[in-house]
Amino acid sequence: MVIILAYVDDIILTGPNATQVVSKKKLFMDKWECHNLGECREFLHMRIEYRGGKTYLDQVPYLEKILKCFGMADVKAAQTPLPTGYKPEPFYGTATVALWSQYQLVIGSLLYLMLGTHSDLAFTVTQMAKFAHNPLEEQLLKTRHILCYLASTRKYTLVYDGRSDAGLYAYCDSSYGDDRSDVDCRCQSTQGYYFSLVNASVKWHSKTQTLISMSSTMAEYIALSDCARDCAWYKILFSKLGKPIPYVPIYGDSHGVIFNAQNPVMQKGIKHIEICYHYIREQIEKGEVKVFTVPTTENIADMFTKNLGPTLFLKHRKELSIEFYPL
Repeated sequence: MVIILAYVDDIILTGPNATQVVSKKKLFMDKWECHNLGECREFLHMRIEYRGGKTYLDQVPYLEKILKCFGMADVKAAQTPLPTGYKPEPFYGTATVALWSQYQLVIGSLLYLMLGTHSDLAFTVTQMAKFAHNPLEEQLLKTRHILCYLASTRKYTLVYDGRSDAGLYAYCDSSYGDDRSDVDCRCQSTQGYYFSLVNASVKWHSKTQTLISMSSTMAEYIALSDCARDCAWYKILFSKLGKPIPYVPIYGDSHGVIFNAQNPVMQKGIKHIEICYHYIREQIEKGEVKVFTVPTTENIADMFTKNLGPTLFLKHRKELSIEFYPL
């Protein structure tokens, strides 16, 4: 088997048999005009290093570049991406063109970091990106706080330990009704989940739910169902790669939601939930996923749903396998 990962004109060829990979790479290069860069050391501005059976994935050069671009190369360190308890508010006036342009430039740079390797920025950046169309001066200042946090963690990297036997698992959570609009009085919830493989992040997700939840149970149930859809995709992927997995464990902190998901009986509290969100029940019945309860303080996905203080944030960040480069 030879696996080809292609994103526009950046391509990785890999597989368990090095001779076969080289052979297929030659056939590929005979057909398409491209350059053979040898062992993969960079992909989409993500740097890749291999040491002692571990793979290190980072965006340090890109991060250094944007810190220098915004004049934040030498700043005071921040423990968390946002000040504890800070919640951005919408601006109902009209931002100046200069403010609008600068804010979008910073947010765009942060989004690229968050999508690439900085899962610790998932909640912060997605929340701040909501105001990119009409930001406040205060919100621009808070993006500088995010850059202060990044300046203090500029040498961080995702570490994948090839010797680990830790399989694929997910953590899921939601924060009920924390995204309220003063204009139309809507109260939306934020959901988040992340997937780990060999004890390091491979996918993370934080977003405001489009459906307005009537309860915290409903918000958690929707988040769990959405997480199960990604579980199904991963099961298909691993099967295609010849490494089928029996099921994906999902960890959450809501006993009620897990009970409702595991029991196909229409309970009063969830009978109004749209049919599509009962997908989680089908996946559990088929044995595709298994759900388990963890204490809220141990639910890593909590950091994808709210602005945590330093103690919990740093505790959960450690579980993402984001580490300083070893000396």
